[in-house]
Amino acid sequence: MTRIWRVALLLAALTAGGPALAQNGYSFLDADASPLDYRQASVRPQRGCDSLRSLGETDVTIIAAETIPAAGAVPEHCRVSGLISPEIRFEVNLPVVWNRRFYMFGNGGAAGETPETAARPQTRATALTQGFAVASTNTGHDATREPLASFGGSEQKKIDYAFRAVHLTAVHAKRLTAAYYDRAPAYAYWDGCSTGGRQGLMEAQRFPGDFDGLVVGAPVLNFTATNQFDLWSARVLAENPIGEPQLRLIAAKVAALCGNADGVVEDPRACRFDPARDLPICAAGTAASDACVTAGQAGALAKLYAGPMAQGKPYFFGIEPGTEAWGTPSFGPPMPEVSGWDRWFLAPEGQRNIHLAYGESFTKFLAFPAVDPNFDWKTYDFDRDPGRSAAWGRVVNATDPDLSGLRSRGGKILMYFGWADPALMPRMGVDYYEKAVAANGPGTRDFFRLFMVPGMFHCRGGNGTDRFDAMTALINWVENGRAPDRIEAARVIDGRSVRSRPLCPYPQVARHDGRGPADKAGSFACRDPG
Repeated sequence: MTRIWRVALLLAALTAGGPALAQNGYSFLDADASPLDYRQASVRPQRGCDSLRSLGETDVTIIAAETIPAAGAVPEHCRVSGLISPEIRFEVNLPVVWNRRFYMFGNGGAAGETPETAARPQTRATALTQGFAVASTNTGHDATREPLASFGGSEQKKIDYAFRAVHLTAVHAKRLTAAYYDRAPAYAYWDGCSTGGRQGLMEAQRFPGDFDGLVVGAPVLNFTATNQFDLWSARVLAENPIGEPQLRLIAAKVAALCGNADGVVEDPRACRFDPARDLPICAAGTAASDACVTAGQAGALAKLYAGPMAQGKPYFFGIEPGTEAWGTPSFGPPMPEVSGWDRWFLAPEGQRNIHLAYGESFTKFLAFPAVDPNFDWKTYDFDRDPGRSAAWGRVVNATDPDLSGLRSRGGKILMYFGWADPALMPRMGVDYYEKAVAANGPGTRDFFRLFMVPGMFHCRGGNGTDRFDAMTALINWVENGRAPDRIEAARVIDGRSVRSRPLCPYPQVARHDGRGPADKAGSFACRDPG
């Protein structure tokens, strides 16, 4: 990838808070093979589109309601834009023939996106093509004016970002949908990854009546600790930078020690990779190269795996061995392949990587009770400062394992996480799921299932299979009672599937049958580990 591409993509992600990662991007991929034909729509509008402009309320203003003509496969629809006080912008799109389902999709990074940002128009169009009413929100601020966490000077905007905007958008978008068709949605679905995943879990925990089913991808569920890891990684790598030549060496060693035949690390928890032992260490006084790493670099890598420390003890998860692998980028063009560290830990010369950009903004606007735009992230004290974010954590963290409200009304959660995610900590997702099982009992898998994705980067990309349709699986679960015992996934290069695997409900893993082709999902079955 050229330097120009890297700079352009990095700036796009930081300016808009990573909107491209709000979804995996493959929802409804399996819709045609589903026993539920979403496009068998039968409900038509019972009033004119422009009449919805009169449906404002005390704190809700309908800004526009306009008919959008059909374009290609996207049907004619009524597009309504509105404002929920003070600054929550939202949009709902209502197809001329409706399938009685409501679909809302999440935000990326620090949110603040418009409906036309990055991949959001495609997400909207795909759902409209299937006949869904489609809603989205900016969560209460504009990222072009308040990038990253700079909205944190407003307590209202912090609350809106944390949970209020998504909930109120769902409420009013469904109200407008019911008014347009003269009937309420039969089912409501959430679809989000990263920040969108956190939003989905927050909905399940705080407002379990909003959605019947939620796709929760790679959730930033512990927002505060994740941002503290961002700072931790920045400090570690500032002391001992690791460059692309060393990453290629590290990736090769990890794949040789812990990878399968394709180099994919199936479960990094079973990987016994020790950087100081398993990497060639340069002789004292010798610079790192593509043949060796310095002792300091080996130590830095171990610290990133271990996670941030306070009082000499780790208090949160680190990244996993396998994130260094070369694979399909999560951002931008699918080729050329890049390391999972690209843009997250590596950045073009003179630029901040994404971890540092988010971590630094966190310290200035969200980490402490008082905002300090001049705070120097290098002075963050890991023994003292993490506890100062506790009050904000109680607002923004989606860590409550009690899902009894969602369970009692028949709601479902399908969560996924890439084992090679370089942005977040995969074990954060596993830890939450295990706590949810402990809190909700052995029947938890009847309404909540987790699918770990070997080799997948953040929300998508990587050297494993990343192309799968969690949404169709969720809808079949909610409406047909067909719990997903496996989800078919593929790795696609240049438009061709080069490998397929089943994704299995945790703790099960995919095991080869010993007979069939190793690159075909049909040769694998989901089995208990061991």
